[in-house]
Amino acid sequence: MSSLTYNTKLIFSNPVEKQKLVKVLEDQRLVVNECFKIAFDIRKSLNILTLHSSFYKNFREKYPEIPSQIVIRGESEVLATFKTIKSNKHKIEKPPVKTGLSSRLDKRLYTLISRNSMKLTTSNGRITVSFSEYQKLTELLNKYKFCDPLIFVKGEEIFIALTFQIPETIPSSDLALGVDLGIRINAATSEGNLYVDKKFNSEKRKLRFNKRKLQTAKSRRSRSARRHLKKIKRKERNKNKNFCHHLANAILKDTKAGFIILEDLSKIKKKKYKSQNKNRISQIPLFDLRRILTYKAPLFGKLVETVSPAFTSQRDHRTGCLEGKRLGRRFIGKDGLVMDADVNASINIAKKSKYEHPISIGNYLDGQGLVKNPNASVRARQATAL
Repeated sequence: MSSLTYNTKLIFSNPVEKQKLVKVLEDQRLVVNECFKIAFDIRKSLNILTLHSSFYKNFREKYPEIPSQIVIRGESEVLATFKTIKSNKHKIEKPPVKTGLSSRLDKRLYTLISRNSMKLTTSNGRITVSFSEYQKLTELLNKYKFCDPLIFVKGEEIFIALTFQIPETIPSSDLALGVDLGIRINAATSEGNLYVDKKFNSEKRKLRFNKRKLQTAKSRRSRSARRHLKKIKRKERNKNKNFCHHLANAILKDTKAGFIILEDLSKIKKKKYKSQNKNRISQIPLFDLRRILTYKAPLFGKLVETVSPAFTSQRDHRTGCLEGKRLGRRFIGKDGLVMDADVNASINIAKKSKYEHPISIGNYLDGQGLVKNPNASVRARQATAL
């Protein structure tokens, strides 16, 4: 089962109810920060029983106006944070500090009234809020139920993040589509589709170049340089996210295959030796693309599977043997047939599927691939120009 989260703005009947909810989020932050101090002292024997017995009673005596539901929710958040710290093997020398205003709701804190309205527990009674719908959110509300939403403050507005549990689907087609991810060719499929976004590649190179200039020791001394570097990082992150969504949508819409086969490239950016240059491959948001494809695939009636990337570019997909030669964008077979190297690799990726699905194969000859731009806005501008 996969999950899908959508954010939407909360709607209040009057400003007073909005202030009540802000006060709840401030109380939640206070609970979490106070609980962090206790959890940090007992972190070696931390569990829900020791944390509750050490924190709950003393905190309730000190702040009796804060509802018990909020205190218990804060304990759960602190416990989850320390579990994450432990699993990521982070070393902390002082208690963590929560700075933002947010709270994960559970059945103690909200009651659903209708599809888009609910009652929330506050320090001054319960309030009724609703959230605005848009087309995609309406489709999800009609098909699925959301669970334990997250409320957070962004700027002057309060938003709610709705998490939908998408049940696993049985694909209507048994065909497998291999996808080979790259640098200049963003993605190549076994059906002969080549996805290239030259504008994204160009803008990404400029951002990376400016970021490297600002990351030098001399530049870091300037306050304006640090501020500009932070802005560039945020811009790069947003461009990556936007690109991954467009590319994932294009791949899923352009194929009738029921299974999408990707390479497991989780270790490709690690350096084997200190002087190895990984600058070009580090620009590609491989993990984000895999994550977005994985949770979007069930919405299209498809599933995503990952396989080992070993020798996918060196094999001739027709024979499965390590024969032939790769020369840039071309793969020359032993018999002299010139194929598109990326399409050949994507077919080898599809053949590695552990369930041995039949492969959806298109034109794999060199120069015969169908080049597509995954960016929907670019395609729309091109169509208007024509």
